Amino acid sequence: MNLGENIRKYRIEKDKKQQEIYEAIGVNQSTYSKIENNKYKMDIETLKNIANVLEVDITKLIGEDKIEINHTNNDSSHGDSGIIVNNHSEDLIIALKEQITLLGKMNAKLEEENHSLKDEIKKTQ
Repeated sequence: MNLGENIRKYRIEKDKKQQEIYEAIGVNQSTYSKIENNKYKMDIETLKNIANVLEVDITKLIGEDKIEINHTNNDSSHGDSGIIVNNHSEDLIIALKEQITLLGKMNAKLEEENHSLKDEIKKTQ
């Protein structure tokens, strides 16, 4: 299955209408139709938003087919910009998952510091 087919598959499994998805991710119906028909080079942010709306891991949407993700979100762009992800990009996926884990830890630490600062402010009032 290609990216568009995977998105359609998970959308149907989640019993969501196309309109729910394209409104949630901020694109029009025509663009979303191109996404599901694998005729649109989307940016990574759009792909992430679709995964979030469908509540599915982004790697499940990517699957094993070669996909091009354009960093400009411009469906008229046919250049070589963007990231190529395919079944040989396991190292990239592992690195991204490690970054997500690290960012989660950093976020938890910042939330802890924020809580401590709020406590100190309350003490001074």
